[in-house]
Amino acid sequence: MNNSSLLKIGIKPQQKNIISASRRTDIPSFYGEWFFEQVKQGFAKVRNPFSGKYSEISLKPQDVGAIAFWSKNYLPFLPILDKIDSIYEKRFVFHFTITGFSEEVQKILEPFVPYTSISIKTAKILAEGYGLEKVLWRFDPIIFSNLSPFEERLKTFSNLAGSLESFTRRCYISFIDLYGKVKRKLDHITNSGKMRFIKPTINEQVEFAKRVKEIALEHGIQVYTCCEDTVGKMADIPKGHCIDADLLGKLFPEIQFTDTIHPTRKECGCYESKDIGTYNTCRHGCIYCYASR
Repeated sequence: MNNSSLLKIGIKPQQKNIISASRRTDIPSFYGEWFFEQVKQGFAKVRNPFSGKYSEISLKPQDVGAIAFWSKNYLPFLPILDKIDSIYEKRFVFHFTITGFSEEVQKILEPFVPYTSISIKTAKILAEGYGLEKVLWRFDPIIFSNLSPFEERLKTFSNLAGSLESFTRRCYISFIDLYGKVKRKLDHITNSGKMRFIKPTINEQVEFAKRVKEIALEHGIQVYTCCEDTVGKMADIPKGHCIDADLLGKLFPEIQFTDTIHPTRKECGCYESKDIGTYNTCRHGCIYCYASR
């Protein structure tokens, strides 16, 4: 019996949690076996990054409405998905970061991320196994430099959109955030002479976003912003909810999800979720990452 049927007879469906796995680290790439062990025991013990206190987050099927995975490499996780598909009835969405940097730039910015060709093949596997509407492409972060200028990033986006048009219907974009530790790492790279970063003006960001939106629509992909409210409004791009209870409700109408927005940082539009990751444990080595030292 779905939610509408329950409401008609006066029964309020039980609200279930959205599990985020994870903004804080790449669980699918590096911690798949750990995740499966937590599923088997029915909970994950997670340390609060601010208070340091531990709490148990239920992973029991009756408590979990859906799981939002985040990764740059789902290939190692495919065997784990096979094991948990029946447990959660495939109530998953997959945030998949594919930036398409050249090999030269990738070695500097994200040295342990798979090549783009591998990521596209993996996106195809996910789309065929779970549905293209559950594969959420992230072209994020957008970084301009002497090795990745405006037109190169635009051409790369166009190529990726063409390759991914049969495997996704959504793309989330954002420009690099210069947190203190990120800026220090970028400054170090600049001083080493490996790469020179270019800070775009707001007008350049808006122009890039507009052109990205147009390209994406040609391939049947809707672009959303992530923590880019000004750019989104000026470029007429909808604000993204990376943890999106509305999307999950459409994908899994039998589940009652939260209606509470719970931002994790400035301009974040995410709905409330339970994140089971730990900061400073990702091994991709991405220079621009806010979640790792």
